[in-house]
Amino acid sequence: MFELLRTHPAFRNFWLAQVASQVGDRVHTLAVIWLVYSWTRSGTMLGVVMVASTLPAILVAPWAGYVADRANRRTIALVCDGVRAILVLSLAILAQTQQLNMPLLVGITALLSMTAAFFNPATLAMVPQLVKGEQLTQANALGQLSANASGALGFLAGSSLIALIGVPAAFLCNLVSFGLSAFFLLRMAWAHAPAAARTSVRHGLGQGWQTMRSVPVVLYLLGPLVVINFLFSSLTVLIPVFAEGQFASGPGGIGVLMAAYTGGMLLAALLLGQVRLRTSVATLLGGSLLLVVACFTAMGLWASLGLFLVALLLVGLALNGVNICLITLFQRLVPAHALGQFFSLLMALALSSQPLSFGVTGWLTDQLTPNTVLLGSAVALLLCAVYVFSVPALRQQRVGQD
Repeated sequence: MFELLRTHPAFRNFWLAQVASQVGDRVHTLAVIWLVYSWTRSGTMLGVVMVASTLPAILVAPWAGYVADRANRRTIALVCDGVRAILVLSLAILAQTQQLNMPLLVGITALLSMTAAFFNPATLAMVPQLVKGEQLTQANALGQLSANASGALGFLAGSSLIALIGVPAAFLCNLVSFGLSAFFLLRMAWAHAPAAARTSVRHGLGQGWQTMRSVPVVLYLLGPLVVINFLFSSLTVLIPVFAEGQFASGPGGIGVLMAAYTGGMLLAALLLGQVRLRTSVATLLGGSLLLVVACFTAMGLWASLGLFLVALLLVGLALNGVNICLITLFQRLVPAHALGQFFSLLMALALSSQPLSFGVTGWLTDQLTPNTVLLGSAVALLLCAVYVFSVPALRQQRVGQD
């Protein structure tokens, strides 16, 4: 897997840009979560900020994908890095001068979300141009490896920064990460080759939907992916509530639990970078869901910090194993010229329930208990697993190298 970094300089620079950006993102996320929860002690308000971090991206995603298939994808990424750097600098100044409040935090978070909506499909669509087709699984595993290692490191570093220096320093860390990302992207050898014809946005969106419909396995997966993302997204709200509300562990506890979750994702990326997985979509997704059901049930019944660390590690392992395999499968099945539009539409549809999840989870944790929310999620995930195993097309479609 790591041989790709030595033999493909362009991909190496791309990967380093991702690492730099993602470390800053995780530090930033932890700073925002801690800031809101320390201000309000409310799951509902935490949910509101998380909605602001996702809903704008979902709303603009189809147009972002249209742009990604027509403009220079590296230029898109560079512009996004610049815009996000300005936004996080504003947050740092406002926090340092004690002028930051909830409306400003929500507004800037929404702008960061919209910018990320252009960045993500553009970078995902770049990968097939940087490596050979048979190397996509390893390239995607390396991409997830960087995201997850950066996540674990970022959450741990973020908790230390917040405790020792404060929230403004965490925001400045994200600012530096965007600068490093732009530096490595500029070093990357890249030849822009526009593959899509100049058409209207509406026509482009229609083409994106037709591309999605031409891949039957995607249509069967859309429903489960929406539900699964709704339930997994609840962890973003539940982890801080458990860490501070039940374990009284402060920002350090939130960082450690988040790091355990992303550590499981890191483990999945390492395993899939070395092993060629040959199985059906149903076995991969259904089996992963059953593992998560067991973990959610255990966490809901026994509120133990040690148990949570192990369970979140396994949940991250299951989730990212599915992510890497499905992304690779879609990159193989979808024509290269339509990948940007395809991924933006897929993200918009699959993540459409995420803002609702943040809001509902935040409200439910204030009305009921976080334990009850976890147990309810386990039941819903079990029903998703039953559906996945029952669809013949998902049992027949293979993932991994064919």
